[in-house]
Amino acid sequence: MQAPDGNKTQEASAGKSARSLPKGQQTKATIVEAALNLATHIGLEGLSIGAIAELTGMSKSGVFAHFGSREELQISVVHEYHDRFEQEVFYPAIEAQRGIPRLRALFDNWMKRTSIELDSGCIYISGAVEFDDRTGPVRDALVESVSTWHAAMRRTIVQSRECGDLRADTDANQLLFEIHGLILALHYEARFLRSEGSIERAKAGFSNILARYASEPPAA
Repeated sequence: MQAPDGNKTQEASAGKSARSLPKGQQTKATIVEAALNLATHIGLEGLSIGAIAELTGMSKSGVFAHFGSREELQISVVHEYHDRFEQEVFYPAIEAQRGIPRLRALFDNWMKRTSIELDSGCIYISGAVEFDDRTGPVRDALVESVSTWHAAMRRTIVQSRECGDLRADTDANQLLFEIHGLILALHYEARFLRSEGSIERAKAGFSNILARYASEPPAA
């Protein structure tokens, strides 16, 4: 999720936040934290009440008291992952000026997170593989989270077009598709093929996309 030092910072922050909650919520937050860390490495389907009980030093009945089923635990992990994604990628970017500066900030933040997740995994991507041919609440939670993120990106693209940074004939859905494609290609190239220079190629790809859609050549 985070680089080594960042991971320690994130865990310390999460621990501090959890300690400020009532005891029952503290315990639940601890369980979700352990489940999220596990899921980023082995996927949502690898989660089980027993595995989380072992990780947290709790009894199975203790974990079950907070999450009545594995499905409920999986959904809580999806929601926690989405909340952190928003905090790291979306919210910092909305401080940037509307238009290409904000679009670039969103992509840069997305790339930072993706670069870190190359050593673990992205629940959005692994979840899509695990649940692409299924139905049910876990898949619904994943789809809702990804769709919410895509809507934010699409809205930024539309705003960029409206303020004149992107050409008037820019198709927001097409541009979003191409940007998302860079992230998916990066995961495949870097995690599966172990191709050197994948991050640089993804960044160059984004610059090429902007060059094609921008109303004027973007600044370097």
